[in-house]
Formats: sequence, structure tokens, C-alpha cells
Amino acid sequence: TSHSAGDGGTPRFLAYPRAFTVRSGTDAVLSCQITGDPRPSILWEKDKIPIEPSGRFHVETKGDLYSLLVSHVTPQDSGLYICKAKNSVGETYAAATLKVEVGEPQEEEECSSNEAPTFLVAPLSTRVCRGEDVMFACRVSGQPCPVLEWEKDGHKLSDLFESSHFAVGQEPEDWHFLKLFGARPPDGGVYVCRARSGSREALAAAVLLVESRVLPDSLPNGSPADGPELLVEVPGAKAFTVSAGKHAKFRCYVTGKPKPEIVWQKDGEPLAPGRRHLIYEDREGYFILKVLYCKPQDQGLYVCTASNTAGQTLSAVQLQVKEHRLRFQVQLADVEVAEREDAVLECQVPLETIPTAWYLEDRELQPSHKYVMEEQGVVRRLTIRDACTDDDGIYLCQMKDKGRSIAEVSVRGVITKRLPRKLDVMEGENAVFCVETREAAEGTCWSQDGLQLRASPRTVLKSFGRTHLLVLVHVTRQDAGIISFTVGESRTSSQLRVKCVKHDPPSAPVAVEMSVVESNTALLTWCPAPDAHLRPPSRYLLERREVAGGEWVQCLATDLPGHVRVLGDSVPREANYCFRICSANEHGRSSPVEFPGSVHLAPAARLERGLQDVRVQDGEDARFSLELSATVHGTWFLDGARLGKEEAGGRCSVQHRGTEHLLLIRGARLADSGAQVTFVSGSLRDSATLHVQGEQCAHPGIVPGEEQQGLSCWRMLLTPPQCLSAPQVHIAPVPEAERLREVPTGMPVLLECQVSPSSAPVVWMKDGEAVPLDDVIAVQKEGCVRRLLLRSAGPSDTGVYTCDAGDDAVSFVVTVTEAPVRIVSSNEEAPHTYVAGQCVELWCQLSRPAALVRWYKDGEEVEAGESLVLEQEGLRCRLVLPCARPQDAGEFVCDAGGDSVFYTVTITEPPVKILQPHRPLPVVTVSPGETVTLSCELSRADAPVHWTKEGIRLEAGGTLVLEEEGAHRRLLIPAAQAEHSGKYVCTTPENPTLLVLGAADPLVRILEKDILPTHRHCRAMEDMVLEVHLSYAHGEVKWYKDGEKLQDTGCVRLEEDGARRSLVILGATGRDAGEYLCDTGDDSIVFFVTVEEPPVTIVSSTGATEHYCLVAGEDLVLACELSRPDATVRWLRNGQEVQLGERVQAEAHGVLRQLTICGVQPGDSGCYVCDAASDRVHFTLHVKVPRVVEIITELQSLTVLEGEDATFKCLVSPEDVAVTWQLNGQPVATNERLLVTRSGLCHSLTLQQCQLGDAGTVTANAEGLVSTARLSVQEAQVLFVRKLQDVVAEEQGEACLEVEVSHEAAEVQWLKQGVLLQSGSKYQLQELGCRRTLTIRCLGPADRGTYRCESLHDRTQAKLCVEPRKVSIRTPLADVETFEKETATFHLELSHPGVHGVWTRDGIRVKPSSTRRIAAEGCGHSLTLEGLVLEDSGTVTFTTDTLRCSACLLVREPPVTMVRVPRDLGVPETGVASFECELSRPSAEVKWFKDGQELRPGPNCRIYSAGRRRVLQLSRCELADAGTYTCDAGDCQSSAVLHVQERQVCIVQELQDAQVREGDNAVFTCEMSHGDVKGEWFRDGEKIKVSSTVKIRQEGGGGSLGLGCTRLSSLGSPRELAHSTMPTGHPPCPPALPIRIVKPLRDKTVLARHKATLECTVSNARGRVRWLRGDTEIFASGKYEICAMDCYRTLIIHCVGPEDEDSYTCDAFDDRTTARLLVEGEGPNTGVEGAGWMWDQGSVPPLSGTPLLGAPPAPGVLQLSLTPIVPAGS
Repeated sequence: TSHSAGDGGTPRFLAYPRAFTVRSGTDAVLSCQITGDPRPSILWEKDKIPIEPSGRFHVETKGDLYSLLVSHVTPQDSGLYICKAKNSVGETYAAATLKVEVGEPQEEEECSSNEAPTFLVAPLSTRVCRGEDVMFACRVSGQPCPVLEWEKDGHKLSDLFESSHFAVGQEPEDWHFLKLFGARPPDGGVYVCRARSGSREALAAAVLLVESRVLPDSLPNGSPADGPELLVEVPGAKAFTVSAGKHAKFRCYVTGKPKPEIVWQKDGEPLAPGRRHLIYEDREGYFILKVLYCKPQDQGLYVCTASNTAGQTLSAVQLQVKEHRLRFQVQLADVEVAEREDAVLECQVPLETIPTAWYLEDRELQPSHKYVMEEQGVVRRLTIRDACTDDDGIYLCQMKDKGRSIAEVSVRGVITKRLPRKLDVMEGENAVFCVETREAAEGTCWSQDGLQLRASPRTVLKSFGRTHLLVLVHVTRQDAGIISFTVGESRTSSQLRVKCVKHDPPSAPVAVEMSVVESNTALLTWCPAPDAHLRPPSRYLLERREVAGGEWVQCLATDLPGHVRVLGDSVPREANYCFRICSANEHGRSSPVEFPGSVHLAPAARLERGLQDVRVQDGEDARFSLELSATVHGTWFLDGARLGKEEAGGRCSVQHRGTEHLLLIRGARLADSGAQVTFVSGSLRDSATLHVQGEQCAHPGIVPGEEQQGLSCWRMLLTPPQCLSAPQVHIAPVPEAERLREVPTGMPVLLECQVSPSSAPVVWMKDGEAVPLDDVIAVQKEGCVRRLLLRSAGPSDTGVYTCDAGDDAVSFVVTVTEAPVRIVSSNEEAPHTYVAGQCVELWCQLSRPAALVRWYKDGEEVEAGESLVLEQEGLRCRLVLPCARPQDAGEFVCDAGGDSVFYTVTITEPPVKILQPHRPLPVVTVSPGETVTLSCELSRADAPVHWTKEGIRLEAGGTLVLEEEGAHRRLLIPAAQAEHSGKYVCTTPENPTLLVLGAADPLVRILEKDILPTHRHCRAMEDMVLEVHLSYAHGEVKWYKDGEKLQDTGCVRLEEDGARRSLVILGATGRDAGEYLCDTGDDSIVFFVTVEEPPVTIVSSTGATEHYCLVAGEDLVLACELSRPDATVRWLRNGQEVQLGERVQAEAHGVLRQLTICGVQPGDSGCYVCDAASDRVHFTLHVKVPRVVEIITELQSLTVLEGEDATFKCLVSPEDVAVTWQLNGQPVATNERLLVTRSGLCHSLTLQQCQLGDAGTVTANAEGLVSTARLSVQEAQVLFVRKLQDVVAEEQGEACLEVEVSHEAAEVQWLKQGVLLQSGSKYQLQELGCRRTLTIRCLGPADRGTYRCESLHDRTQAKLCVEPRKVSIRTPLADVETFEKETATFHLELSHPGVHGVWTRDGIRVKPSSTRRIAAEGCGHSLTLEGLVLEDSGTVTFTTDTLRCSACLLVREPPVTMVRVPRDLGVPETGVASFECELSRPSAEVKWFKDGQELRPGPNCRIYSAGRRRVLQLSRCELADAGTYTCDAGDCQSSAVLHVQERQVCIVQELQDAQVREGDNAVFTCEMSHGDVKGEWFRDGEKIKVSSTVKIRQEGGGGSLGLGCTRLSSLGSPRELAHSTMPTGHPPCPPALPIRIVKPLRDKTVLARHKATLECTVSNARGRVRWLRGDTEIFASGKYEICAMDCYRTLIIHCVGPEDEDSYTCDAFDDRTTARLLVEGEGPNTGVEGAGWMWDQGSVPPLSGTPLLGAPPAPGVLQLSLTPIVPAGS
């Protein structure tokens, strides 16, 4: 059964279980919150299998929170978990997926698994001075490597700072840092570091405080050392006026980079934040200065100065404070008190009757024990008792609708700067709280709603000396509450209010169009709103409605704008439809836009219940029916003939009800038997047969009925051949994301699956029952696809939907959630400025009706009443102020839970209007000397006005008087003169009034008016004459009496005689008394006339006082008789006029006057007087009341235990009865144990701590009436309220055993192992109230055992276990590193004093000596070593019986210094250079460097030391050896420069031309200036190579070339090249010298332990080669020597062995040569085999009988001889 959301008792999910992933072996908890009435029963299922709470599955219930706990989960626990809630009203479901991941080893997890980012070291809060650098460092771990972002106060650093002001970087081992250079005050704030790793995030926060530097005394004129210069001269500042007691708010908007530094000044003095000065930056970027509760002394010039490194600017405003017209006579004075003292504020108001109210800032105070309010005449006093930190603030005393008096109360205590009373922040911002204490304090505590706060990534707690900070990072609505700071007994609190960020819903789509070109389809297109980028929609909601009428129904939701195709299958019934669309996001939805036109749509129907064959008797009606899946039209056929609604003479009737179609055939006949009935609707067709039977059965032996009908059905099912071999139905797997659907309320849900074969029927079920098809739920079929569509899902649609195909089924879990309430629209943006008396209406429209909203004003929830009306109708909520008042102004908030809107309401006083005089403007004409009064009446009594004459403002004084009386304003001129004539204007802020004053002559004056008697008296019946003389004889006068004009009558005569005017009253009576006015128009005089009547006397009075004594309840009648019946009397009682009422009545009958008091009471007693003005009579009345004493409640007997209190009470009437008490017949005397009290009618006697002897009788005597009760005292049992507990203590310590007994007087005894213990040095027995303690001192192993405490009625025991002392190391040893001859001290601290230990160094015990000091004091132990040497380095260890602690001592030599440094050198090329330095220590190691490259010893480089001398020797210096040489000794270094001078090479002996015969030898000789210069030989430009006929020889500076067997073809010009010198016999040709192997390597055979030389020649002297052994490159070493001399490349292998046999290659990169090296054992030298040339010094065998060279060449001569050598036997 499905229930709608409106069913109040249906189970409903308030919070759904969430899908999550856990690791194998951990615990998993699935929780949900469910409500329902009656309370629902809960069942948990896993994969449709109920879960029984046992083993690892545990079910918990806490209120409406239900949880399933799965302990130690395994991968098998993964799956779909369903929570079912059911009660008698309905049921609901919710599902969640649990995924269990298999755990991996820790090493693999670190490498491969994802790890959430974690701050191993968080950035630390810091405080710096201006100009210092700041660094925040943190260490973060996570996989993948986290990405860090820094922000300040919610803004990116790049938006606040220039790039040169900060640096962000990373260091090894996951360290990250943020550095600020030259901190400025604006840099202070909250810095947040975000670490993101994948989709996970962590954050940490720190606080930066930047303080200004202290001003040095030396700075001139006290100018600040840094910061902006204060500017105070501001011409042309704007003026701003505020009323006293109101707030003044200044704001300025400044931009710049770096962020400007703001300084506020008043009259040139900088302003600092305080009680009445708030300085901050608001969310829009404005810099704000707010002056609270302005006083007159706040008037002045306020300047905002903004400066940064780029420049400076300022803005200024002049503040004027306007005081109220009605002021306090004595203002409040500031008060300073100590904490816990009383603070008294006192002021004086102008009038006693003016009511006042007291305020603490914006909160009105009410009289209480805390706040005592007194009024004595004009004095108003407020006493604040027991002042605490939160009482520090601004107090106001305000007269009703009038002025204010303001004072500040300072509370001196530990806390010098308290928290603000409230703090408003937006959701997602940081909330910063700061408290300052008088001195640096420990033990501070921050709490929120009474719960102590701890430091966390989102909660920063930091103290800087006296400053204590709390920062809540990125606050949420849950953070709202009371924030408190406590230190000692001092406390300050603040209310944190978190406001939601208001978001607007998106705008409506535009350009909507509908196309109906396709049949049974509507193509809808639209475009997003132009401002979609500002308020982006998350989805578009499409709704439909039948044109004929009905409600709009949501049919589709899509994320993308553009177009959508609506098919006929998507509607519930065939009809004409229209559509509309709106945009929606998480903040609400836009207004809908309707598509133009309509479209006819019809769903594709399928058979839900087909036609069945009908069997009826002859003459009966036959009824055929079928049910379709949708509401569509259809046609009936009977044997192929179409039937209308009424066919065949009314025999056939067609009906259509929703999805059901009916055909009724009335009076079926036998002839109709076998008729075929067919129904057709579109492509749907179904048929059935009509069977009509007569009286005989159609088939003998078979009774027609259900069995026969069943056979017919089976026949129909078996007829189609395909049914016999129907294939098995399969449903394709549906992804888990598609099977678990969670949608918000109102959204469509489409469940879809694919079946095979495509013709397979399916049944949709919800929670095990068939899905009811209606306007909301539709079933669709398209090929193999089966769909279930919920057009508009509601909470009741939550459940498990199953598509059952018989052989297979698939389930979908649908969870429908309610969207949060959003405020769609409001009149928040409208101006809310009203005039007092107007109606104020604030409204907002919600996203759903009946949602709960709350209204707040200035942070406090409002209550509905006559002056404030709250209304809620449908989606709209309203707050109405029918008649606005100025105090109604403020900030109103409508809070809908998930959203809120803010309204700022301003209510001003109505404009001042001048009620009198009316237009046209009055013109006043007076005579000189007369008094002139110009008067105006205003619409408001407190409105200010000023008077002007001809544009000049008038002030009171001299001849002008200005008066104010209520709403009237007057200008008085006591003696008008001609110069006073002119235009007078009374000006209000909104309305001026003009009055014209003029003077005219002659004036009619009354002469001698000052000496005329104006008070006239006469007796009754006498004539009265009033007479005046005028200044103008023809002046007219008018006489008035009490404002009425008098006419000449018989009793009144008006007479004129020249300038005399008279009024005669004939026979004056009492009626003629009154005020008479004589008015001339220009002057007037008033006469006061009294007519004396005869005195009234009391006829019946004798002059004596009459006395009356009555009993209460009787009536009193006082009477007297007067002399005249019209006289009036007054009745007085005790001097006060009697107040008449129902019980007291005064009557007058002729001359009789009577006072009647019915049922006199004692309060009526007193002296009564009948006062007739000229006579009076006195009466006295005494009322007696009979005294009745009664005991209303008697005493009750009591039974108490010994030590308890007993209280006896009785109620006695009346209250003043004297009650006496007796105990056992003796009067009770009040003492410490006996207390007698009285409260109204209740009298009590209390006996405290009753003893057994107190038992007895208690009597109460009330003026003779006695009440008695019995007191019984029972002996109290001494029981142990708190038993002994086992105690474990350490040796040499103390152990305390404690019990608590049932009453304080109880006696106990202590025993150990049955032995009674007595108090002494070992044991201390103490009693404190009900506590009894046993303290055992100096514990030892013998004190172990069982201790027992006994009383007469109870006992308890416990065991004492004494353990050896657990000595631990509090402060371990630290490693020490120092130099020789210094002192090292090792110190450690143990947990216990008096512990003996041994110091050792490298295992050898250290004994005290002159250089070794060992000390022990308390828990500290120290070892001091003096005069250290290198040998003292080692491990120092401190050892006790159970502990060991070690540290390293490293003694280093003193730093090495250079006694003598190397000097710069200059040497010729090939010369020798020696650098020498001397060190301070002979054992120091040094390194030599040339131009930064370290030098190694070689053939031409020798490095050695001699004592403290270090020498570098360079032989055969070349030009490349020039440079800077450095000797580095580690602690010091020194450098010197080497200069190499290049030598000049020249030819001493030139080549000589030679002429030889063909076949003879030719010798060429030349001599160079330097013997070590290499030379090359060339012939005709080509280099001469050594061959069998060519020999080249060089000795010293000489060289020779020998050519053997010279031919004509070899003739040419040989030449030798030596550097730049080139001798030749003919002009030379420059050779081309490519890099190639000119002379390859040759195979070599050498003896073992000898050296082998491999040599080749390259074409270029600068050619680079490398040597290889096999494929391995050879480098120079002790084994291998590689030489490069000119074009020769040589490899020398020292001390060869058999292992050196191999192939050796010289690789010139472009060319290479390879030779084989063979190693043989030692033997005789056999020479070289084969033909070749041999050098012979001295004699050369003759070739042709004549020696080739006659004599050996001289030194320095190069000789070449060519001698053929022929092997032996040739």
C-alpha cells in the first residue's frame, strides 16, 4: 500500500544511510533517522536476506536514530543493505551500498594506495613587529602528492599582496613554507593552508599579529619610526550630524596594491579600537569607523588616511552631535570598579514624573538581584552588583522618547579586554575572538556552549603573552552559540551568530518554442537566460497540463539547455497538452515560461487484462471487458462489423472508463453463438468468442461452467505453436549506479531494463506488490526495453521496484528526498524606509508550503502581538507592523532553516507641520508700546524651530522673548516699536510660516490702568460699578463676563460719559461674581468681582466631637443640618477627602447632609469631618474586631534517626498570634540546635542533629490553644557510603585509604591483618565530615596486606600493594660538541630524588677530580668535564639500578689558521713554479685548487708537506697553467696568482739545398733556438712520414731528415715546421691537416713485468682520441699512462702480465686503429725480426764504401740517416 507524504503517521526517513567504502578488518556503521507514529519497526536486509542481530551484526536504536554495526568486515560483507521501516499506517525503504576493500601490507600501501592528505606539522601562529619577515612552515603527507594553497582571511594571497611581498615554496621531506617579507599591520589575520590530494582535502590555520614598533626617544617630535605619516589639515571636509546617543558610522573605500594601511584620526589624534570605537573592514571592502552612542565630546574632524608603498590619500568628515532639547540635569559619569565590587551609576532628570529606562548597550535592563534600579525624586540610580568582566561596557539612561545619558563602566580584573557581546559572521568565513589579560596567564580555557574547545585543524587556540586568540576556521551554522573565555574565576562570553550566504535562484529561460510537425510528438526548444553565467541553473524542469483543465505536473528534468522531444508514450492519457519550463538550482527555481500552442498526444497502450471468451445462457446479457495500460480511445467489432456506442437496435452498448473498455451485448441468442468480438486501438488488437448455450448441455457428460471455461482458456493458450517452445526470458544486467536511485521530491524517475526475447512479458512490482498505474506512474515498452516512469516522485514513492519477467528479475532501489526549503523571492531589495505610523510589510516566498520559518529582529526571535503580526499562507510568509514606531527600526531576518533573507528597516519621525495659524498668512497690527505675541502650533511637540526677521535669525534676549510650551512656539515683543515692523518667519525643517507685524495710530488706551482696582468685592444685593477712562473719547469698548459679551439689560447698565465708560450691576448676587473684561480693541483690562454670600453654618452642631464605637460589619450614619439648602460640604477622614463608592455614600436632602458607611471595617476607624467652608463638625469612629485564634494544622509526631534533623510545624490563624514552644514541659530556648521560625501562618520548631536524649513531647501554645506531638529518636546505623578501594603505591611514598560514612558523628577503627592501628609517625588517622582517612607514610614491602575499616554495623576492606619505585628519566642527556681546553657539562633529570647513579665514559667510571665534577641536587644529576683534550671524545653514560642514559662527547681541534700564505708568481714557459704556505697545525689536511678545480699529483704537478709547510710545485709550466691557485685547509684558505710568460722560437741554422745522385742518400739539417721544440717535415706541401727510406731525428734544438735511394721523382723542397717558424729551400705551400690515423698501431709482444708501449700518429696535433681495451675505455692510472705529444698518441702499460693480453684500440672518433698485445716469459733479447731501419750513433755501416754521415752530429743538431738493414742470410 502506498501512502502520501501528508500521512502524519507513515514512516519517513529524515536522514538516509550513505554508501561508503571501508577496509577489510575494520568496523562499518550504517545509520539512518526515521520518524513515524506509531513508532515503526525496523528490519535490516543484505541482498534481500534479513539480517539477524547476532555475532558480527549488532543493531542499535537511540531515539529516532537506527544503526547497523558490522564488526571486522570482510569482502563477503560487500553488497546492498536495505533498511525497512514499517508500522500500522505504512512502510518505507532506504538502501545503501557497502564496499569492503582487501587490506594490503603497509609497505605496499605506502607505495600504491591513495592516502588522504594529513598535516604532520601544522603552521604555528606568531606575533612579529612591523618590518620583520614572517615564515609559516608545515609538513604534509598524502598520496598522490598533495597540492598546497595558501589564503588569508578567505582571499587568495595574489589578490591581496604584490608578488614581491610573499614567497611560497617547498623543501625536501614534504616541507612547505609561506614567507612574508617586511610584515605590515594589514598583513595580520588568519592564514589557512589547504592541502588537496585527489578529491580529498585537509587544512590547517595559523594567526599572524603584526605590532607597531616602539617609538624611540630619539625620534624628533615623536614621529613614528615607520608607518604612514598622520595628516590632519583637511580643507573643505563634509559635515555630518548625529543625535546624541545614536551611532555615527564612517566608511571609506580604498583600493591599491599592496593593500593600503588605514589610520583613523580625530582632530589629529589617532583612534584606537575601544568600547565606543569600532574599526574594521566589511565584506564589501569598505573600511569602517563606528562611533557608538555619540556624546557631545565626540564632535570633531575625523580623517581616514590610507597609505602604501605607492603613495597616500585621505578623506575627512566633520561630525556634529546634536543634543536633545530635554536634557539631564546631571549626566552619568564613567565608573571604574574592581571585579566582584558593586558599580553605581547615578544621574538626575529634569522632572520627577519623567519615566526612564536603563540599557546595557542595546539590551534593556530589568530590575533584578543583579541590577537594582532606584528613583528618588529627580535622581535615577542603577547599582550593578558583583560586577564581572561581562558587565564592562556602555550603559545608558534614557528618558521616554527624550534624551539619553551615557557612561562607560570599566571592570578591573584579570581580563582587561573582553569579548564582544555578539559577533556576526557569514557562513564559510573565519570567526576570530581576542582577549587580553592583565598579565601573562596560564590555565586559560575556551568553551562553546559549555563544552571546552580543543585545538584542531579548524580550531586555532594561541596565546601571545597577555593576548589570547581563538579562531574558528570556515564556520558553519553548527558553530553558532555562546563562546566563553575563562581564566581563574574571571569569565567573558560572546554570542556567535552565523548568517547564511544568500543565493538567488536562476532566471527564467527565453526563446521558448514548440514544434508539432511530427505525429504524436512535441519538439520543445528554449535558450538559457542572458544572465545564466551569473546565476547558473543546474537543471531545467518541464511541466505539462491538459488543455481541458487540470494541474501542472512535472514530467521531465534535464541538465542541458536546448531542446527536448516529448513523445506520446510519456503522457498518462490521450488528450491535448500544453507545456511550460523553468530553471532551477540548489537555491530555488525561476518563474515558469509557457510554450505557445498545444499538441495532441496519445500514449502507446498495451494490454493489462485481455478479452476472455464469454459463455452465457440463451437470453442473458454478455459482457466483454479489457484493461489497457493507458487511457486511449478504441473501436469494437462484432464479426467484423464496427460497433458504435449504441448499435443493433440497442443490443450492443460500448462504455469507456479510464483504462477499462466494456462491450455489453443484451439478450444474447443461440444464433449469436460463435460470434467473434474484436477490440482495436491503433496497433493493438484483441479478440474473444461469444458462446450461447441452450437448456441442454452442448457436450454430453460435461457440465458447462468453470471447468469447461478453463478448458477453453487452455485451448487458447496451447493453440499458438510458439508457446510450446517459448525461450527462457533473460534480463540484461543493470549497473549498480542505475539500480540505486536517489532523487529529490518532484523530480521524474525512469527505471529501465532490457529483456530478451523482445516479446517477453514483464510485471513491475513495488515492495512485492504490483505497481498501481495512475497519472503519476506509467509503464512503457519499446522493443526489448521495459520502462517504469514516475512522472513526479514523492516521499511515498521510496521503495524497491522489481521488474519480474518470470525466469529473471531485476530490482531498483528508489529513494526520494525532500529538497531543503529555499527562499525563492522576497521584497528584501525594496527600500524599507517608513515614517512612524505607517504599515510595514516584509514578505518572502518559499520553495514549498507549510515550511517552518522564524523571524528575528536584531538577533532575537520576535513574538506575535498587536504591534507585530506574523502570517503564513501557502508559499508566502509575512511580517507586518500595523503601526510602525521608531523603536521598531532595525535588522529583521527571515530564517527558513537552509536559507535566510535580511531586511534593514528604517523608521523616521513624520515631518513637522505647522497647524496654526492657517493660510492666508496673518497680519498683526499693534500700537507702539504694546506687547506683541506671535504664536505657531506644531504637529509634534519636540520639533525644533527658529525665528527669523527679514532673513536674519532671531535669538532670545533684549526686547525679544522666545517661548516653547508643548506644541506651541511663541515670539513675544514686550514693548513694540516701529522698528519691530516687518516679516517674521517661524521655520521648521520642513515648513516655514510667515507672519507680518505692523504699527498704526491712534490707539485707544485705557488710562491709569495700573492704578485701577481690578479686584472688586461687594455684598449680596448691593450695586457694583466698574469704571475706566479712555485715551480717545470716541473709542469704543466692549464688556465681557467670563468670555460672554454683555448687553444693556435691566440688571446690567452700560454708561458712557465723555472718555469715561462704566458698567453698573444692579443688586448683585452670587451669580454676578466672576471675571469682567473691558476691551477697546487696542487695550483691555480685567476686573475680578466677588459677591459675598452670607456664611453657611451647621445648625445642629454643638461644637463638641461626637464619638462612635462599632463592631466590624455594622453600618455607620453621620448627619448634620445646614443653614442654607444650596450650600456644599466636604466629608474628610483623617484630613483626606473621603472616596465615595459602593460601600461609602454621601447624600443631601434639603438642608440635611448625610454620610453612610456600610459594613464598617477596622480600616474605617479615624476622625471624620463635615466641612461647610465657614463651619464644620467632627466625629470619631472606632471599629472593634473580635479576635479568633485557631490552629489550622496540628503538630505531627515524628520518628527520626540519630543525627538527623526534626522539624515540627503548625498553621495558626491569625498571623500575629504569639506561639510558645515546650519540649518535655520545659520552654524552648533558641540555640545552635533549636531553631524557632515563623513565616506567615506557619510556625516551626527544628531540632538539629537529634540525639537519643531528645526524645519526648513537643508542645505548641497559641494564646491558650495547645497542639502536642511526640518525637522519637532511633539509634542510627553507621554504614559505609563509599567503600575502600585497592591501592597501589611506590616504595618510600605515601598511601591514603579513604572511606565515607553515613553521618559525621560515626566512629570507625582501622585494622591491618586483624591488628588495630593507632595514629602515630607511621599511621595518620583523620576525620573530615563524613570522610575517614588512613595515611601510611614511608611505604615499604612490609606494608603490603589487607586493611580493614570497621564500624558497629558495617565493615569494608581493601588491599595495599607496594611496588618498587619506577624511576624514569624526565630530561635525558644531550650530546655535547666543543673544542679542546673547553668545559662540557652533562645534565639529566629523574622522576624521583635521592636516586644513586654512576657516571662512565666509554665504559670507564668517572671519579671526581680537579677536572671532573659530579653533582646531584633533588632529581637532577650533572657531570662537568674541564680542560678537554681530543682523547676525551667518547660516550658519557649515567647508570642507575634500572635506568641507563647516554650521550656523545665530541672534542674537536681548534680551527686551522695560515701563518704564512702563498704569494703570486711569474715564470717563463717551461719553467718551474712553487707555491708554499705555513699552517698553525702540522697535522692539518689541505687541498690545492686551480681556478676552482682540485689538483691531483702528476708528472708536472707535485704536492707535498714538510712539517707545517704545504708546497705545490709545477714543472714545465705551460701557458695553460696560468691562473689562480688556492690552498684550502677547511677552516681557512688563501689564494695566489701564477703568470706564465710565452717564449720566442727562432731558427738558428737554416736548411741548405742538397744535390745528390739518383740512388744516393740525401740529408737535410736545421737548428732551432730551443732544444725542446718539436718540429715536422714537409715536401712539396705534404708531410713527410717515416718509412723504410725516410728517417727523422731530433736532438736538442737540431733536427735532420734523411732520404735513402733518392729518385728523380722524389725531388722537391723539404721543409721543417716548428711552431710559427718555417725554413725551406723554396716558397712554402700551406698544408691541409685532416684528423685521421696517419700511422696505425702495430701488434706488440713484450716480456712479463716489463712495460709495453703502443703508439700511433694522428693527422692533427690537436686531435682527440680515446684508448680501449676490447670494448672497455682505458683511463690514466697507476697501471696505464696515456701521453699525447704533438701528433703522437702513446699508451704505456706498466708491469704487464699475462692478464694484460688483449686487443687495444686508439679511437680518433672519425678513424681508429687496433693492435694485439702478447705477453711472454722473461728471456734474452733477440732483437727485431724482419727488414727495417736502425738508428746507430757513431758509426753507420757503409752502403757504398763511404759513410752516410762522416761524424756524429753535434749537440742540438737533428740528423737523419737512411741505412738498409738486410736480415741474416739475405
